[in-house]
Amino acid sequence: MNLSKLITLSFFIVIASACKTTKKNTISTVESAPSVSETANTTFPFMLNTVDYIVPGNDELIAIQKQYTDVTLEQLKQGHEIYTKGACINCHGPQSIKRFSTEQWKIIMNDMAERSSLTKEQKDAVYTYVLAIKAK
Repeated sequence: MNLSKLITLSFFIVIASACKTTKKNTISTVESAPSVSETANTTFPFMLNTVDYIVPGNDELIAIQKQYTDVTLEQLKQGHEIYTKGACINCHGPQSIKRFSTEQWKIIMNDMAERSSLTKEQKDAVYTYVLAIKAK
């Protein structure tokens, strides 16, 4: 098994063990959730640190529009919200975006979007947010 597949498999094992259920019905913002830096330092050491946390702006929009011309800043911001405050943190904290390849993120997004019951629009928003951060 090559290293890329081993990393992806390890990621899914960690995420699956962290989830309390296999499927969420809604996206919710949890106001009392621990901060990214608190969670990163205690639960998942491979997660983002606060200094690596990127709120999308014009630089990220320009970076992703080279590949996807119809992406809007609003869509990137929606993806950021879901990734950092919504469905993605209901089971685990945000992962380091640059740690995984674009191909790995495609697999991760397909699996996690189904588990968390994201709509196609929400899934696309998170995926384009991830790609925008990787592209910058």
